[in-house]
Amino acid sequence: MTDMIKVVYDIKVYRKGLKEIIKTDDVVVELGCHVGNSTRIIAQHNPHGKILSLDKSQESVDKMENLMREYPQLQFIKADVRLHEILESIAEKVEGLGGCDLLSVDLGGGYHPDS
Repeated sequence: MTDMIKVVYDIKVYRKGLKEIIKTDDVVVELGCHVGNSTRIIAQHNPHGKILSLDKSQESVDKMENLMREYPQLQFIKADVRLHEILESIAEKVEGLGGCDLLSVDLGGGYHPDS
C-alpha cells in the first residue's frame, strides 16, 4: 500500500482524483461532504466498501439522507469536523471497520473562509 497526500484546489481535479484512487471495497472518511456531489462519486466507485461522510451544514441533511437510501454503504453524520471530539469518535468507528483506506477532505476552501 502506498501512502499519499494529494492537495488540490480545483474541484474538478479533486473529483477526477477520487475516481482514480478509490477501490471498490475501501473504507472512506469524507470530511466536508456538503450536499454530496463528491460523495456520489465515492459511492459509485466503492459499492462494497463503507463511507462515513460528515458535514455540519443543515443543507446537507436532506440531500445526504437521499444518498443514503441510494447507497447502503454510506453513513452521513451531521457534525462539525473541526471539533476534536468529533474526529475522535470517527477514528473509533473507523478502527472498528478495520481502518481507513481513504480520507477525503473538502472544507470549503475560499467559499467558507472559517474552514
